[in-house]
Amino acid sequence: MPIPLLCSLPVLLLPGPAVPVEPRGVRVSGAIPAFRAEPFPPDWVRLETHTLADPDCRHYSYEAYAGVDHWLVRYVMFPEPREGFRDIEAVFLVPREGPPGRIRRLPPEELQVEPEAVRWRGRLLPLVDRRDLLRD
Repeated sequence: MPIPLLCSLPVLLLPGPAVPVEPRGVRVSGAIPAFRAEPFPPDWVRLETHTLADPDCRHYSYEAYAGVDHWLVRYVMFPEPREGFRDIEAVFLVPREGPPGRIRRLPPEELQVEPEAVRWRGRLLPLVDRRDLLRD
């Protein structure tokens, strides 16, 4: 009995684009188009900085920029009229190859934000990840 051709060919499973991990209770809103470029930051960068930013409003954005030896991460809050909030922006400098405990908070006024990059201390860092997020 002949073996069907499909059964005799090796199966190739090609991975699709990885879906970024979001903290529990957070989802992409889609109000602002997502952006993804290389080098893409590892999931731990997003999860660790989210804990430090501690967004206290329902709607906010997450942006990651690639530096030579660090990531620069920026959160921008979009509070609704009756929501309280602590800060409109939270900015973090994250070592690329270091333990998450070495994350440093930066003053937002040190940044010059451009559409797909940020300037910090004379360096231009390209945007590599942007998501518009909602807390459930």
